[in-house]
Amino acid sequence: MMELPLRQTDRTGRPYLVRYYDPADRAALEAMYADFEPKRAAQGLPPDTAERLRAWLDRVLPRGIHLLVEVGGRVLGHVMLIPMENATAELANFLHQSIRNRGIGTAMNRLAADIAREAGFRRLWLSVEPSNRPAIRSYQNAGFRQLPGSLWAPEIDMALDLEPRTTPASSSPSA
Repeated sequence: MMELPLRQTDRTGRPYLVRYYDPADRAALEAMYADFEPKRAAQGLPPDTAERLRAWLDRVLPRGIHLLVEVGGRVLGHVMLIPMENATAELANFLHQSIRNRGIGTAMNRLAADIAREAGFRRLWLSVEPSNRPAIRSYQNAGFRQLPGSLWAPEIDMALDLEPRTTPASSSPSA
């Protein structure tokens, strides 16, 4: 598994930290979602009440790989890789409104793809609302493509095939 924490800077030059979720982070994650806007914007997520939020986190946190984005010591982002069938993981990326439009989402999508690849997944899948143009652009910039048949659906399905990384030695022709 990729070594984290990772210190990065957004496109405005401001620093942020990416690290794996730890159960001790639960209260900070709940606080981020409590202040998250808009609620229920992406397929009803994040949930709009504290009770529903706790139940949702109880379901998703024990499964998959979870990354947190910290800015100034506050958890302001949550990225999930949830295992599905056929070596596929579902990607969900939730960034607090205070850190959107700074390139963090695209950077997190790329990092999630690298982590998923290292974990043995061969494909990432996601679903996004057609009206969420910034998220769609971010996913496209990270290499995702729209799946056929979802253009006029209530949600757009997107996927990224994860090719194994090759090293220079393994990608050179055999003699």
